[in-house]
Amino acid sequence: MTTGRASGLSSVQGYYWHAVLLGNRSLARRLQPGAFPDRKALGGVLWGMFRVGLEWLDPDPRNPAEIREFAERVTRYTYATYGVPADEVSQLILREMGEAPDDDVPPAHPGIAELAVVMTAVRDLELKPGHLDRLISGAEGFVRQLGISLPAYRPGLITRLRFELAEGRWYGYSARRRWSAERMGAFVDWLRDDSTV
Repeated sequence: MTTGRASGLSSVQGYYWHAVLLGNRSLARRLQPGAFPDRKALGGVLWGMFRVGLEWLDPDPRNPAEIREFAERVTRYTYATYGVPADEVSQLILREMGEAPDDDVPPAHPGIAELAVVMTAVRDLELKPGHLDRLISGAEGFVRQLGISLPAYRPGLITRLRFELAEGRWYGYSARRRWSAERMGAFVDWLRDDSTV
């Protein structure tokens, strides 16, 4: 079952970010009322995804040209919409890796630069829904280590089905056909098991 991958997530904030990374706006809007009231947890999971994404990308902190090139790739997708400059992204990455001076200047676009890095990592690493689940699960682990409370959350049946559809759309045509056949087989097995009760 496709949502078996998403079952590793444990918070509504994690499920919200999962929907955002899948690019499913309607599913993200459905999860907003539960995810947005606790902005600290929402921002914490985003920051955790940023950290896990950086670990997976594994940039060399001693090679500022590589980090600058990545920052320019990030801003290519976000500058027109949000105006996040490459300097801010590269400073954010270097600061997270402990290579930049810790100054008191707050980022001009808090949260947006982190999300832009995560979205670029998803694109560059060609992450699938299962990878997104591991990315967000790791982020939730970071947040809990910081002592930020993430109340447990399990989506209902309709939300789980919507995640399955969103994940199914993530794949290409041949994978969608295979996914559909697997789902139909699982549904037939479920009917068979249910009829024996």
